[in-house]
Amino acid sequence: MCHSTLLDGWLCGTGCLRVRVSNDSVDTKYLYFYLRHPSVREWIVRHAHGATMANLNTAILSACPTVLPPLPEQKAIARILSALDDKIELNRRMNETLEAMARAIFKDWFVDFGPTRAKMSGRAAYLPEHLWSLFPEAIDPETGIPTGWKLSRLDELVVLQRGFDLPKSKRQNGNFPVIAASGFNGTHNEYMVEPPGVTTGRSGVLGKVFYIQEKFWPLNTSLWIKQYIDTTPIYAYFLLQNIDFSSFNAGSAVPTLNRNHIHNLFVPKPNIEIIREFSSLAENLFNLQYRNSKSSDDLADLRDRLLPKLMSGEIRVKEAEKMVEEVL
Repeated sequence: MCHSTLLDGWLCGTGCLRVRVSNDSVDTKYLYFYLRHPSVREWIVRHAHGATMANLNTAILSACPTVLPPLPEQKAIARILSALDDKIELNRRMNETLEAMARAIFKDWFVDFGPTRAKMSGRAAYLPEHLWSLFPEAIDPETGIPTGWKLSRLDELVVLQRGFDLPKSKRQNGNFPVIAASGFNGTHNEYMVEPPGVTTGRSGVLGKVFYIQEKFWPLNTSLWIKQYIDTTPIYAYFLLQNIDFSSFNAGSAVPTLNRNHIHNLFVPKPNIEIIREFSSLAENLFNLQYRNSKSSDDLADLRDRLLPKLMSGEIRVKEAEKMVEEVL
């Protein structure tokens, strides 16, 4: 269905096709997993109309080869794959919570100056003593930041560098992520930067900041932090997230960021001891996040490998259920 339709609280817009099961021999959840399988998606993309803007219609989708085991087996396959999807979704929600925890600490310590303001108002310590003692007792009325901290140019903490050219025609799939202004942009068999790394958009998309925990290739549409001065990658990641990059847009049709402009920006520079303490806390949270992400990648790979083998009978349902139980 190509026209806009309101269905049980959600809207199917003109840019979507609504797929409806026409008889009782097809399990909807099974069909969902079938249509999203990489090989099926590749078939759909290959048969879509249009070069600049690919389009799909009901005739093309209806012609897509479909493998339908008996209904009870479809339901069993859908149940197995749903269990993997549920774990992937749980990992995603956990990762959001972990980053939110680190962001809340950063905001309290370095944006709101919570510990210092608490000391000024006589409130009880809410951090362990070894952390509490690191924070100044007052806010400097001239600078608006805790006493003893400095207002420093951004390039006195980090040095940003333009990313590296890598046309798609020269890419070779590999183990190293390619990071564009908008984020992950495929893989390559070579890398340019050791982890951990921090990037942000230079051209096309401004304002997104990424923390990369593996060797990677930053594209020329991004800026990556080449040098950390009295700071850490994870502190720099949150620091850049608090900068309004759109206000530094030097482009017209295409948003563009000049690194020299933001290098001149003044930001608070806390004592290095506080930065290190924050980094230790945040890195523990991000390490858990990284493990969850890798686990989700493995689960998604298992899900995509199981579907064709279950459809062909190469792996039986009971065998697949046992494999899934072992990884969950």
